[in-house]
Order: sequence, then C-alpha cells, then structure tokens
Amino acid sequence: MNSYLPYNLDTENSIIDLSKWQELADLIVDIFGADCGAIIKFTGRSFTTMLSSNNEASFLHQGTEWPSNSKNFCRTIIKTGKPLYIANAIEDEYWFDAPPVVNGPVRSYCGVPIFSPDGSIYGTICAIDTKSTHYEDALTKLLLHLSKLITSDLKIAEKAEQHRLMALTDQATGLLNRRGLNVLSEQKFKDAKRNQDHIGVLYLDIDNLKIINDNFGHLAGDKCIKLLATILKKMVRQSDLIARIGGDEFTVLALISSENTKELDHLSMRIREVYQNEIKDNAELNMSNISIGQHLVSYDSHTSLKEMLAKADSLMYQEKIDKS
Repeated sequence: MNSYLPYNLDTENSIIDLSKWQELADLIVDIFGADCGAIIKFTGRSFTTMLSSNNEASFLHQGTEWPSNSKNFCRTIIKTGKPLYIANAIEDEYWFDAPPVVNGPVRSYCGVPIFSPDGSIYGTICAIDTKSTHYEDALTKLLLHLSKLITSDLKIAEKAEQHRLMALTDQATGLLNRRGLNVLSEQKFKDAKRNQDHIGVLYLDIDNLKIINDNFGHLAGDKCIKLLATILKKMVRQSDLIARIGGDEFTVLALISSENTKELDHLSMRIREVYQNEIKDNAELNMSNISIGQHLVSYDSHTSLKEMLAKADSLMYQEKIDKS
C-alpha cells in the first residue's frame, strides 16, 4: 500500500472480535491445567499483555508491560522464532535467575510465536504456571494451531485496514486526500491542546501547471505533482499530515511549539528552495513554481480546519497574484 500516513495505525482492537482471542486464552488454561493463558504483543521496545485468561489463579493482567531487553521467555521466542517450553524454570541453569522467575511466580512456561501477515513476529501465545509441568508435545502443537488462528485474524484486519486507507489516501501520490485530512486532523487538534502547541497550515499550489500541460502534455504536469509530493514527504515530519486536496493543491498540517513559531516560515522557504533546485535544469518543468499560503493559530483557538485552510488558500492566491 503506497500511502503516507503520520503513524502506524493499530486496528486489531476495532476490527477483530477480541472475545475470540479471550476464548483462546481461557481454553489454554482448561487444556493445559495452567494458572495463566495469555496472548502477548511485541511492540519493539516492550511486551504487552493483550489478553490473559479470566480464571482466578491468573496472575498476568491485560495491559501488563515489560521491557523487551530484559531476560524473559517471550524475548527468546522473538529472537528464535521458535516454540519454547521450560518445564521447571527454577532448576533450569539459564532461566533460574530470570526476572519472571526470581522476582515473580513463573515456574513453567510454554509458548509459541504469533506471526504477522508479513512474516514478522507479532507476539506470543503461551501457557504459564506457578508449578513445574510435564506437557506432551501435542500441547505445543495445539498452541501452534491457536497461533495460526490469530494470524488469520490479523490478515483480515490488515485487509480491512488497507481498504480503509484507500478511502483516505490519494492513489497517485500516496498522500492523504481531503477526506483523510479531515479524519486525521481531529486527533491533531486534540494533540495541540494537550501539548499546548500551535497549529500551522501550509496551502501549496503549483504555478503554471496548465501551461506545462498544454505545452508538454499531462505527463509533464504529473511529474510536477509527484515531485512536490516527494519533496513534502522528505521535508515534513512523520508526525505531521500531508494531503493532496486538489489537482495541484497540497496542504500540510503541522504542530508548532510555542517557542518556535517561525518553524512554519522556515519549512515554507525550504520547500520552495528544494523544488526550484529540482526543476531548474528540466526544460519541461522549469517554468513552474510553488505558491504557498500559511496560517498559524494557537492551541486554544476555536478556528476550524476549514477556516484555517480557507485563510491559507487566500494567502496563497494573493501570492500567486503578486507574482503575475
């Protein structure tokens, strides 16, 4: 999916029926006779308990988190990509001093990796006990089967997310479209209030695009559009929003700290400079340019996104007139 979004969107909570995963965690306890069955998510820096069994003896709770660099069973599974069964951690020469054992109640662990649709490891599904165990190989195979069920759900979630993103993105550039900007800007306005940041908008338009289309064809015009999209992707922070909201019209929505209100000016200047440098030796594109209008409001302003875009659009249009 060729999209440019400000952050990765976790969708399993809204798309997957997690009650099914809860049933799997509870089933582990019933079949293994373990104190705890759990589905653990790997976030890169940490492990987080997505779901744990509802039985009274379960000691691992939803949301429990621990660092990925600590000595723990899930980390070994992530590193090897293979199942792990430790029947008696206290008597194991490697595991006896691991934090879950020496500082916690874990005495037995049996877990397998959960794979994401792209083949990376999503996390683990495991049976954990406070006493030593003697599981048959068939039980590990059962965990592997349960893991595949979760991967199937993740595939469904991924496809649903792809369809959702298609509705929010411009397929030609991979940027947000106007609808995507409207949807994701709501969170940006909330972030601005929480962090007491200013909200800045750039409204960009490619000058002389019609002349380029008339003289060199629409392929040349498309090159201008894609060039500006590429420049914006490179120059704008990943946390900010970039959208193509018209044929040759783009906008950037950025959070600006109150100590650095000139940041929007500097960004606007850099975008112009880079664009002009890219086209100066191109006979088809060098008559084009960028007109930019910008508008900045405080986090406590009641100005809407629509009003901000209208103001920045007006300033952009005035700049275009001044050039002519």
